[in-house]
Amino acid sequence: MKRPLKIGLMDSGIGGLSVLKEILKYNVDLEIVYYGDLKNSPYGEKPASTVLELTRNVCHFLLKEGVEAILLACNTATSAAAETLRKEFEIPIFGMEPAIKPAILQNVGKKIALLATPVTQKEEKLQRLKKELNAEESILGVSCPGLAALVDEGNFEAAERYLLPILKDLKDQNVENVVLGCTHYVFLKPIILKNYPNAILYDGNLGTVKHLLNSLGLKTLSADQTVSRKSVYRLILNTNNNSQYDLAEQLLRLESKI
Repeated sequence: MKRPLKIGLMDSGIGGLSVLKEILKYNVDLEIVYYGDLKNSPYGEKPASTVLELTRNVCHFLLKEGVEAILLACNTATSAAAETLRKEFEIPIFGMEPAIKPAILQNVGKKIALLATPVTQKEEKLQRLKKELNAEESILGVSCPGLAALVDEGNFEAAERYLLPILKDLKDQNVENVVLGCTHYVFLKPIILKNYPNAILYDGNLGTVKHLLNSLGLKTLSADQTVSRKSVYRLILNTNNNSQYDLAEQLLRLESKI
């Protein structure tokens, strides 16, 4: 019997679990090792060189676990490290990309808000993408330092207080199209829509997962919640706080209606 393909997912914390949830919707046979580097989170406010080193260390750890491909399920790690690590590792290294392209193509001439970490906002990868799409004037960058950490803590009340002035400002500017440029923020969709019902939210999880599975030669039969899930996962969280394992499992079980 053919063994399942073993892949690694990494993130600075638990944001990448939103990507893992997307993978688990598909009827594919994977063994997934998820590593959340919570002791070193958040990555989004560290120098890019530090993020590169931290990401490299996690990838080496996952390689020792026997993974055959790695997904950097973290926009910050992708921005700061993906290009370099693809040259250093022999196995495929995949990364995240903010869903700017679909947001731009579906809303020609309209402003698009990009909520992301400071590192993602200023890294060259994002600047190249905006230039390719001729979107320098269309993208309204909104840096959100500290927001990912609130998600890692499971402090969604504080996250809502954090978002309120940002959402008010977007409403005042009539900016309805919002790209979530951090995998942590995907867990904040209900809060965003509660306070800004007209917002149209975009994230890169679906496109990333489809690209990952197609590139690995895995036929994606369905993304329907009712399909049998063959994939199995193991969580490794770099933390002394066991309650974060409970939070991680809770978020994985939470069925989003959005």
